[in-house]
Amino acid sequence: MPHPSVNIGEPFISFSQVGSTNDEARKAIQEGLATHGMVFFSSNQVAGRGQRGKTWSSTPGASVALTILIRPDFLTVLQQFQLNMALALGVWDALAVHTGQTKLRIKWPNDLYWENKKLGGILIESIITSSGQWAWVIAGIGLNINQHDFDPSLPNPVSLFQITEREQDPQIVARTLCSFIKVRLEQLYEQKAGLLHAEFEQRLYKKDERARFKIGNRSFSAVVKGVTDNGELLLEGEPTSFATGSLEWVWPDQ
Repeated sequence: MPHPSVNIGEPFISFSQVGSTNDEARKAIQEGLATHGMVFFSSNQVAGRGQRGKTWSSTPGASVALTILIRPDFLTVLQQFQLNMALALGVWDALAVHTGQTKLRIKWPNDLYWENKKLGGILIESIITSSGQWAWVIAGIGLNINQHDFDPSLPNPVSLFQITEREQDPQIVARTLCSFIKVRLEQLYEQKAGLLHAEFEQRLYKKDERARFKIGNRSFSAVVKGVTDNGELLLEGEPTSFATGSLEWVWPDQ
């Protein structure tokens, strides 16, 4: 049975300021108000979260904080990386309209990089039922849009403005993201995970290049070769693949 088409971004709920759009999405689930495709947006998020418990914050009006609620009834929990790929590729598609394709990459597992600088990231949180069913996905997307400069303590950020020298309306960018992500989700509905995987690897940051990594106290360099079907990173010369969270990229070779 084909999955019914869903308009990502209907409803589109906008906040002038919010602690975390992911928290607003979680609240909607808890209150029984959540619908598949519902979106929460703000250009002024003051308590956002990133990977590994890092915070995500920016100047008011200079960023996109967007959370999409997805009911993943067309996938199993073991297929989570397929959804990760669809979301990352949808964001890549939307950003490439502004930046071009040449220098825009997806840094494993789900950051958006322009050259060696971070343009944005995705944080995926899952709601699992007591019986082990994958009930909801809370997909948070944070993008640097209009920042002219950044706190020098941040290692390697970049904004869309710094790349293009043009300011954008964050809400228009967010709505455009929704349309591109819808296209990628429909590819998942149509069971085109193999196509998504091939495109994800084609856009993979440092693909076939050497980068530095860290596992605990061990720091090493290796050539990035790709990702497995379940989303583990493949490094040349390493006997095993690496799950999300099991190793860190080391700056400045990020």
